[in-house]
Amino acid sequence: MEKIKMELDKLLIVMLVSVFIFFIMVLFNRDICIYFDINKANFSFFLAFITIFFLLFAYFKIQKSSSKFQKEFERVVSEKEKELVKINEEISKTNEYLKRQLYIDDLTKLPNRKALENDIQSMQKPKLIILDIDSFKDINEYYGSGVGDTILIRVATILEDFLKSENIQIYRVGADEFAFLEDYELDMDKYEELATQLIELFKKEQIELIEIDETIGINVTLGFSFDPENTIEKAGIALNEAKHKQIHFLCYFKKIDTKSDYIEQVKWTKFINKAIKENRVIPYYQPIFNANSELLKHETLVRILDENEEVIPPGLFLDVSKKTKRYIEIEKLLIQKSFEQIQDSDEVISVNLLARDMSDGNVSNFVISMLNNYGVAKQIIFEILENENIENLPRVNNFLNRIRRMGCKIAIDDFGTGYSNFSYLTKLKPDYIKIDGSLIRNLATDMSANAIVTSIIAFAKKLEIKTIAEFIHNEETFEICKNLGIDEFQGFYLGEPSPTLLQR
Repeated sequence: MEKIKMELDKLLIVMLVSVFIFFIMVLFNRDICIYFDINKANFSFFLAFITIFFLLFAYFKIQKSSSKFQKEFERVVSEKEKELVKINEEISKTNEYLKRQLYIDDLTKLPNRKALENDIQSMQKPKLIILDIDSFKDINEYYGSGVGDTILIRVATILEDFLKSENIQIYRVGADEFAFLEDYELDMDKYEELATQLIELFKKEQIELIEIDETIGINVTLGFSFDPENTIEKAGIALNEAKHKQIHFLCYFKKIDTKSDYIEQVKWTKFINKAIKENRVIPYYQPIFNANSELLKHETLVRILDENEEVIPPGLFLDVSKKTKRYIEIEKLLIQKSFEQIQDSDEVISVNLLARDMSDGNVSNFVISMLNNYGVAKQIIFEILENENIENLPRVNNFLNRIRRMGCKIAIDDFGTGYSNFSYLTKLKPDYIKIDGSLIRNLATDMSANAIVTSIIAFAKKLEIKTIAEFIHNEETFEICKNLGIDEFQGFYLGEPSPTLLQR
């Protein structure tokens, strides 16, 4: 650019000098002709020639300089564009770095608490679980922060692998805390199942610490919050309460921070009353399979739809409904709707009944009436909760004998806990025993649970009673149960509760 500027300056000087000489010659044209004895016409021709020469000289010089200038200009523009692109790339990198610093945890590369707060604000129905590594402070102090970091990175990897098939985002939200978030309908069963699987996963997991040539096991505690307001704080409350009570997990909805249980009960009572009045009690069905994964039947479960048609699980309303004596109305609606749904099919369903329901003339007569009205007795299995000595209740036995004669079958639910009296099985003679989920879920790790389940199966086979395993939450448990000789299987691994019946 400087060279071109210098050439243009020289050209300008030449042109100015030429114009000046031409002006002098024109001005003193007559005197020059007299002094040099030149013909005036010839001198005029000479002036014209000189003028044309200098104009052509100036023109070609300008053209040449203009071409050089254009090329130089394009080169400079190109360089500047490259500089701008480079600057933009540096700005983008800086912005990305700042974003990572603001929203990404540097150690685990997971989104951080700030990112979690932003994501919750953009969701309509946030469902949050916070996971805390038990005694992490002690681990850090004993082994050092380097080992602590290794554990955190490994935990992050485990969680990512575990949830890769789920539409759930993972965050690191504290020194020893991780969070899981999704925008989803409320499904308490799903999240309790998820929590249980995580707890069992970490019980089995041994983290290899290459730095000190050791392996270490860790335990975790979880807190849930499904409230769109103050979601993180409420999940934290649930987590702290779970730690205080020394239990694996707790949901905020369990009334852990209400000022008054009575206020909470009043709220849920109003909700239940309105749901009954507006016919928002609905049946859900969880499939039950044989060892070949062939569908056999469904268990009927109760749900309530809120005013926004969000499904409310029974853990939030059943206890209150029993305390406020609205449970019977819920049960009647459930029985009527489920019987109506299967009346024109060959589908088989099981329905839960309490001993007190069967001894209550109002409920027992209603059940008999519904069986007659819909003609579905041979498609119904009544599950009786194994929590009281029911063989000593004559009215219960009378009811069971009556529905048996109609074609219904009987199952003992949650067997293996509670009363667990084998002798009353010989008197009651159920068609099925449903082994309690707390035993099934620990079969892979708890030898005592394995021994109890083995004994139940052996006793049931002698009495020709079929066994059903609840809480089949993974393939390993499914295989163990099949190998033990259990007849039927139920759990989230095989099928989740749904408002519709699966087709066989």
